[in-house]
Amino acid sequence: MTLLTYTVLTDPAALEASKAGQPTSFGTVYLMVTNSSGTATHWTKNEVKVPIGNGAEHLTPDISLVTASAEFHGLQTGVQSLDVQIQSAAGSFQVTKSSGGKVRFAPGDYLVLKLEDVPVAESAGLAVLSVHESAGKTQTAKPSNSVTAVPLVKTAPKFVAPSNFRPDQALVDDGDAIVLRWDGPDDLAYTIGLPDSTLVSVTATGEWRPDPKTGPKRDATYTLIATDPATTRQYFLSTTVQVVEPTFDKGIRAARVHGLSGTGRLEFTPAGVRVTDPVGSDGEVAAAKVGANLVTTQKVTGPWASTGALAFGANGILVSNNSGSESTVTADKVEANGVATELVNAARVQGPGSHDGSITFPQSGIQVCNGAFDNTPRYGYVFAESGIYQNQSFTAGSENRWIDLTDGGEVSVKQRHADGTTTYGTIKVSRVDTDYARW
Repeated sequence: MTLLTYTVLTDPAALEASKAGQPTSFGTVYLMVTNSSGTATHWTKNEVKVPIGNGAEHLTPDISLVTASAEFHGLQTGVQSLDVQIQSAAGSFQVTKSSGGKVRFAPGDYLVLKLEDVPVAESAGLAVLSVHESAGKTQTAKPSNSVTAVPLVKTAPKFVAPSNFRPDQALVDDGDAIVLRWDGPDDLAYTIGLPDSTLVSVTATGEWRPDPKTGPKRDATYTLIATDPATTRQYFLSTTVQVVEPTFDKGIRAARVHGLSGTGRLEFTPAGVRVTDPVGSDGEVAAAKVGANLVTTQKVTGPWASTGALAFGANGILVSNNSGSESTVTADKVEANGVATELVNAARVQGPGSHDGSITFPQSGIQVCNGAFDNTPRYGYVFAESGIYQNQSFTAGSENRWIDLTDGGEVSVKQRHADGTTTYGTIKVSRVDTDYARW
């Protein structure tokens, strides 16, 4: 028979057994050692053996996870910490005085062995702690060894509904990378409700991921359905995953699309699309290339502040430089039915056809070409200071009309009539000089 009295208290008041597939149940065990006799007892040590395993008679499957501490409370001597050693092989805790020797238990003194973070065995039932005592009635007497049994109760685990249904990542680059997890008992049947209402069975414990190339292309909400086979009761949880670059197979319908903070927006009007800046004023569109059947605008400017602009007025196009003054149009070729201008700045002017005549502008004046209608181009020149130069006579339209340019500076115009007669006319000029001309 032990000299001291032993009592067990637990937190919670009845330890709850763990259940497979659910988070492990933990508890705290307090072993209270008191002197309830009328005389002092001289205590040397206690060894508390704990039943190890997951059965109904066991306390815990792993004693190494337990945190143990002990204190002695003396009404006259105060509180002192005791030394606690875990004997894993024996499945026990040994409590002694830190400096060795004996502790005097006066009536009313007590010792508390505290076992924290105890992982509780999976089966409900009664677990019995075996307490070995080494104590004597006097300070000099040899300690006697005795043992007592102290019981504690483990209740059956409460049913825990599945919880914490969550994705590993709430925002993914590719829908195939989705991983969904949850906490819940293993004895429930789990299915996943996909965004299209399809149900898929779960094969992994507490985890599901889509098959390759079946993940969502846009934001998707998933539903976890847990069914209790015994009662057919069901539990529902949902979670949502977002895709960084979503794809919409059937397009997007919206009256307005906003950019990120501080950026512009697109508005869809009956006439088309309007681009605005953050405050609603007309915005800008930047593109390397734009293809359109028709562009309607009041003005077209270059991409930089130093470039010119085209303005579209009632009478045509006004070309201006970056300061708004009239500017220059440069082109390899320009085709037009008519040209009305005070100034034409071009190296060459030609008719619309490839065999039409042309005018070129050398430094000396104007060079006129007949367009090579007979595969032999002919040229004439106009000089601003002296007029037109031609070296010989040339016909005008037919062999019956021609012009002679004489050395005297006169132009003789002749026409041969049907009756064989010829009439003459004379034009006096300062000079005409050309290689060949034909009218």
